[in-house]
Amino acid sequence: MIIDANPETRTRRYRSVSYTRPIDEAKRLVPIPDLAEKLAGPGVRRGCEIAFRCPLHDDHDPSLRVDPDKGVWFCDPCLVGGDVVELARLAWGYDQREAHVAATMLLMEFGCEVPQRPPAWFRKQERQKPIDDAIEETIKGNFRRRVFKYTILPCLQLGNRPAERKGEIAAAWKEFEASMRRIGR
Repeated sequence: MIIDANPETRTRRYRSVSYTRPIDEAKRLVPIPDLAEKLAGPGVRRGCEIAFRCPLHDDHDPSLRVDPDKGVWFCDPCLVGGDVVELARLAWGYDQREAHVAATMLLMEFGCEVPQRPPAWFRKQERQKPIDDAIEETIKGNFRRRVFKYTILPCLQLGNRPAERKGEIAAAWKEFEASMRRIGR
């Protein structure tokens, strides 16, 4: 789903089930007037809509219009509107790519059950574990070499004889690498 038609500012939303399930559940289970009342206090009924003070800006007169039948809201001064997840996301300061987190927090706030990740997600994590472990080990090895190069090696460079220095450096590297492995780095 593309948010903006301008290619320079185009942002894609996540489409995975792990992301869309909480959003769909929050839209289904949490009534938008309840969230607006929780964020802004009691509202004023105006025909088929309810007006609340907007939590997105300093509002003295109720300008956040909520249509409970359609499940949407709109704030005239902010020129922003959307569904219950969008209101929670904006009010709680979540980024657009964190809409699934806002939906999860919304479900927890209203005492609803958060949908679990599908079994396929766990299988994918298991498949990726060897790769993640290899990447982590590479990062740790790089860290070890840099620490050795910039902290221990300069101290060993002070000796006069190059032949002695090579032996000392090799021994120091063995000791250093063994100690780093013991502490898990």
